Amino acid sequence: MRQYPMHSHLFSYTFKLLLVISCISIISACGSSRPYTQQPVKTFDPDNKNIPRPAETEEHFQWETLYLSTFYQLEKTLDLGSIFQAVGHAMGINGMDEADNVNVLDEVPNSSWYTRRHYFKPMSLNELKRGPISGAGPDTTQPITVIRGKSEGVTPGFTVQDARGNTYIIKLDRKESPELMSSSEVIVTNIYHAAGYSVPENSISYFDPDQLVIAEDATVTKGGDEKPMTKADLQEILDKAQIREDGKVRVLASKYVNGRPLGPWNFKGTRKDDPNDRIPHEDRREVRGLRVLGSWVNDTDRRHGNTMAVYVGKGDKGYIEHYLLDMGSTLGTVGVSLRHTKRGQEYRYDPRYMGVLYGTLGLYVKPWARPEAKDRPFYPSVGYFESKLFSPANWVTSYPNPAFEKVTPRDGLWGAKMVMAFSDEEIRALVELGKITNPEAKEYLVQTLIERRDKIGNYWFSKVNPLDKFKAMLAGNNLIVSFADLGVEGGLFEAANTSYRYKLGDPDQWISKELLSRKSSIAIDLASTDLEKLEGEEVIRIQLHTLRNGKPYPDKKTDVYIEMKDDRARVVGIKREG
Repeated sequence: MRQYPMHSHLFSYTFKLLLVISCISIISACGSSRPYTQQPVKTFDPDNKNIPRPAETEEHFQWETLYLSTFYQLEKTLDLGSIFQAVGHAMGINGMDEADNVNVLDEVPNSSWYTRRHYFKPMSLNELKRGPISGAGPDTTQPITVIRGKSEGVTPGFTVQDARGNTYIIKLDRKESPELMSSSEVIVTNIYHAAGYSVPENSISYFDPDQLVIAEDATVTKGGDEKPMTKADLQEILDKAQIREDGKVRVLASKYVNGRPLGPWNFKGTRKDDPNDRIPHEDRREVRGLRVLGSWVNDTDRRHGNTMAVYVGKGDKGYIEHYLLDMGSTLGTVGVSLRHTKRGQEYRYDPRYMGVLYGTLGLYVKPWARPEAKDRPFYPSVGYFESKLFSPANWVTSYPNPAFEKVTPRDGLWGAKMVMAFSDEEIRALVELGKITNPEAKEYLVQTLIERRDKIGNYWFSKVNPLDKFKAMLAGNNLIVSFADLGVEGGLFEAANTSYRYKLGDPDQWISKELLSRKSSIAIDLASTDLEKLEGEEVIRIQLHTLRNGKPYPDKKTDVYIEMKDDRARVVGIKREG
């Protein structure tokens, strides 16, 4: 048998590796598109075309958690394409795998997944507090009919129909923490709605147990089996809740959404029976960016089982809208129980820390397992929710989420600007929705949300130049370009210590020298001698760097493309370095 020297194998392997990386680089370069458009900017993704009603799907929680925690992790280690892409990025050959559904302004168009709201058009305090609520909540002035019960699981409750014919899922707080779950659910529901996501109409309500009437065909699930519901079954559920001094029970009422529920949507892949679903969910920016919003409110149970695809329309003429469900495992609670200190810090089954623990024979103590991790005021109505240990970079859900694992700095910037859009006053107004009776607990929750918000802004705004909301206009011979520095706008940096370095050119070459502006606006004299080469050009490019105390921070550039045509100017492209 012929023997080959070991070094020839090594040379062959190295050559193949470099060849693959080179191919990736060439493909990336050839596949890159022009970073601006001279057509109308895409602001709506037409994924609402009529399709036949797809089949319903079911949640398989045990399989999902097993797959994401084990098999999916093994798949990633065997995905050579992703490995080579990561190597190429580390070597500076190619960029990261950016989201596929952003327009030339690096924004997410409206779609069945997302609607631009608070960041783009600030909502009033009343609008923020109203959120998705379209009516007045359940009618508690008349008898309420119980049509289904659930006495087991994390959140026992039942389904009712009020006198108006509206159907609600009713969830009950536990006696030991009578406001915890319901306050978390309604606060975060309205935060997600303001950020642009589709959510149910969730509200806190109060009713007298004597108002409840069991329907003749009502059923209850016990031991995994469904059986006719009795008064004893209903009382068993109510016994787990606290009866207030006025004899009423505080509940979280979640109204049935309009349309036909089809089951969960997944954080990975596409739905094969939906022709409108063209982009893998893990490559949608609003799905990736949800990780940043989720880290703010500690939404550790954000998995596909807590989502819902809803077919809206008439008969077989409709399309799928995508909802987020179950915000009751956020802030300081997991369902109706108190959150463990490790939630958000590590996966439920996390091999990273298992290896450290085994390697140190159990001597290593994780920061969130130390006694000082609980060294803060504790309020039963808030649970365990803190800001000192919180790390925007390291926050994770309880189980791996494929979309969250693909977040890039540009995705992070998008999510962070959604979070930073909430002012202190607006956060306080949203916390009021929780109807937390202890003033100290309410104030603690407000301050913790503010501190976590600012941590998110500081982290993600250090990864990508946080300049946004660009506008352009012509005033005589001057081109005026204004923008918002989200770091200054959010109070993270002082305007007096901030300036902007910029240069001007056409899409292919720079023409001007670097200039300095101490304001978040630039006035460019188009008739100046240095810019004579721009004559006849319709699109010009401005590259900006942000300086804090005279030094680049972050050390990333932003290119803005502006079209000047018919005596007007408009922004037609934004390219961010991430």
